[in-house]
Amino acid sequence: MVEPCQSVSAADGSGCEEARRQLMLFRQAIEQLGLPVLITNVQGRIEYANPAMERTSGYGSAELIGATPRLLSSGEMARETYQVLWQTVMGGESWQGELLNRRKNGEKYWERLLVAPLRDEAGAIAHLVSIHEDLTERKATASRLEQLASIDQLTGLPNRACLLDRLAGAIRDASIQGCSLSFAYLDLDRFRAINDTVGSEEANRLLIGVASRMQAVIRRGDILARLGGDEFALLLWNVAIDDPACEALQRLRAALAMPQVVCGRTVAMTASTGVAVFPRDGADADSLLRAAEAAALAAKRDGDDKVRLYSPELQTVHGDALDMTAGLRRAIDCDELVLHFQPQVSLLSGEIVGAEALIRWQHPERGLLAPGVFIAHAEETGLIVPMTEWVIYAACAQAAAWREAGLPPLKIAINLSARHFREGNLPDVVAATLAATGLEANRLELELTESAMMQDSAAVIRIVDRFKSLGLRLALDDFGTGYSSLAHLSRFAIDYLKVDQSFIRDVTSNPVNASIVTATIAMAHKLGKRVIAEGVETEAQMNFLRRHECDQMQGYFFSKPLPAAEFEALLREGRRLSFEAANLEHGARTLLLVDDEPGILNALKRLLRREGYRILTADSAAEGLDLLAKNQVQVIISDQRMPGMSGVEFLSRVKDLYPETVRMVLSGYSELGTLTDAINRGAIWKFLTKPWDDEALKMTIVDAFRQAGDTPAEP
Repeated sequence: MVEPCQSVSAADGSGCEEARRQLMLFRQAIEQLGLPVLITNVQGRIEYANPAMERTSGYGSAELIGATPRLLSSGEMARETYQVLWQTVMGGESWQGELLNRRKNGEKYWERLLVAPLRDEAGAIAHLVSIHEDLTERKATASRLEQLASIDQLTGLPNRACLLDRLAGAIRDASIQGCSLSFAYLDLDRFRAINDTVGSEEANRLLIGVASRMQAVIRRGDILARLGGDEFALLLWNVAIDDPACEALQRLRAALAMPQVVCGRTVAMTASTGVAVFPRDGADADSLLRAAEAAALAAKRDGDDKVRLYSPELQTVHGDALDMTAGLRRAIDCDELVLHFQPQVSLLSGEIVGAEALIRWQHPERGLLAPGVFIAHAEETGLIVPMTEWVIYAACAQAAAWREAGLPPLKIAINLSARHFREGNLPDVVAATLAATGLEANRLELELTESAMMQDSAAVIRIVDRFKSLGLRLALDDFGTGYSSLAHLSRFAIDYLKVDQSFIRDVTSNPVNASIVTATIAMAHKLGKRVIAEGVETEAQMNFLRRHECDQMQGYFFSKPLPAAEFEALLREGRRLSFEAANLEHGARTLLLVDDEPGILNALKRLLRREGYRILTADSAAEGLDLLAKNQVQVIISDQRMPGMSGVEFLSRVKDLYPETVRMVLSGYSELGTLTDAINRGAIWKFLTKPWDDEALKMTIVDAFRQAGDTPAEP
């Protein structure tokens, strides 16, 4: 072989040296490249293999040089693939594709390949270079992801999607071979009661045991799957079940009946089972599933541990329920669900401060359906869980979009089903939704019912604690209509009480309900919670609630639930309740802020501008005294360290001049002796620190105005 620059004169020595340097650089780059590289001649003989190729193939350089790439062939690729590859590169073009090859140790592996021709100085193809990318890990990852999408994560059984796919394939095969299939739908009996007794964690262990026992008694080739919740399905190949006492079903029932110990209790399970047979009861996967489900519903109505075979009359009896179930699944999957938003209005400022997200179903044939038509069925079938997860995401995304559009910040309230507390993963769903939508956690309010709290208190407390750790706000919905309400208030970290509309409806005419509402408001405020009244429909009801210091209201008096676009229009027009006449009659709630730092005064005004107060500001104690002489003020917040007169001195003087005021210090400095003395003398009601927590400060000011209303003037 002629060495580079062999015939070059001494005068061109520098050029020769540069060529050698570039050749060395090229060789180093190829040898250090992490991707395998082969160079062959036009006859296909390997002339060069880099170290990465040796590592990937398992062959040493000496074994590769002189051989052809057929050494790596798995023998499982179509001959046409190699023919196209060779014709492409010998035609002067590059070829790309995937090949299944074999390592020296016999292990097969997929790789992505780029083969390109190399031309000599005359332009003829002299060599071929191929760059290889091992796809083993990528293929394995894709396979794992596909498996995760088709496997129930609790039991390890195929999930609903996987089962329906296999059922469709089995029907195609059975149609060709002339075989029959039986499809059994199993709904565990009384599982909800067991779950409520032992808790979701132990109930999940029970489901795992049930799945394992049933899997152990089915034939090889039959398919057991978990459809969701406490529902399973069994696909039996080449069997037509015409007798509920058939051997396959008896094995399943015996496996279920084997006792399991759960929380120290021995539990023996039974199931209501419905059976449908292909092709007699259904010609495709969906119709066969619907038929088996109809039979299972009939078995459930007959009592525990019953088996029913499908018959056409069952479709008539249970057709509406099945249609509703199928329709709800379609609604969730095909974006037929929509949200309406009902404003929640402050009874202090009159402004919209929140919205309750309420689901509607835009049915393709029946039009817009209210939740009363389908929620109970969703609860019964378990579809309420994916439906509520849809609501959480859609509501958070809408609230974030309104914020990005520059509209006032709102809290979004969402109702939770008791069934969610048996699933256990709702906090993870909420956290992921907040991260995906970018909505602040303190803008999301989840509404719980007392029935949810009664099921498994320990589990509910754990879930509630996780919600609070995320920064969410929680409301107790329909307060007063359930059981053990006071116990719930003491055990759960609730932020809001929602007074049920059944008490509001006649609050102005029924002395009993009026007493319940006023007592609820007073009790909630003593416990540091806010109150929202539901179903406010008249001005008289609103005035009653406002007179008794209810915090917020929602109802048709202000607005019915609105589609998102109409609710947004309501926000943009700045619609609010007007309390001007009431304020003139009873006197406006006036707050005096005294601080010598303009930035602090501006920050406080921004924080409180939507709270319904008349706000006065002063940058010194002297100006504050001047304002007090001209205005009726109920609450004062003063800085401590101010020139001329300290906050304690100022408020001590105010106590003597205006004893009916409620006085607070807001300061970054704690002068314990001075403050203690002032508090003991009654000059200061509370000491607040800088920097402050916005929500805590607003609630303290609300309490201060209540204190001003409750405290008689001192002599």
